[in-house]
Amino acid sequence: MITWPRMQNVLLAISAFLLLSLFWSEMCYAIDETGARVSIKFTEHIQFLIFTFITLALCIAAIAYRKQYILQLRVCIIDMFVLLGFQIWLIVAFFQLKNAFTFTISTLFPFVCIVLMVLAVRYNWRDATDVIAHDFSKKVRKKLK
Repeated sequence: MITWPRMQNVLLAISAFLLLSLFWSEMCYAIDETGARVSIKFTEHIQFLIFTFITLALCIAAIAYRKQYILQLRVCIIDMFVLLGFQIWLIVAFFQLKNAFTFTISTLFPFVCIVLMVLAVRYNWRDATDVIAHDFSKKVRKKLK
């Protein structure tokens, strides 16, 4: 039987695809004197490559823990903090290179992933409280009989 995925897993999958796209995206570009386009990709700097890999791995781990609500919640929160550090590092790079390069929209993907993670945490928390309340009501009914 095929069931619809929970909303937090859909949001986490969208985040994973955004983070996966950073492996092929360019961070910034410039046009030199000859008219050639010079670009810097996320994979050309080791710190951005490491951040992208870690955040993608945490996102995939959160999807894998779909049946364990509290563990998925914790992994999402850790991933949000790592994404926040990634976005701060991109902001620092922006202020260092803003005179020479034009930044692309993909530099905002970590921020978009943070927003998606916040929404996923909200859905995850709601599902976890529903399961805890259901288990508690089963215990109370069993105790009353």
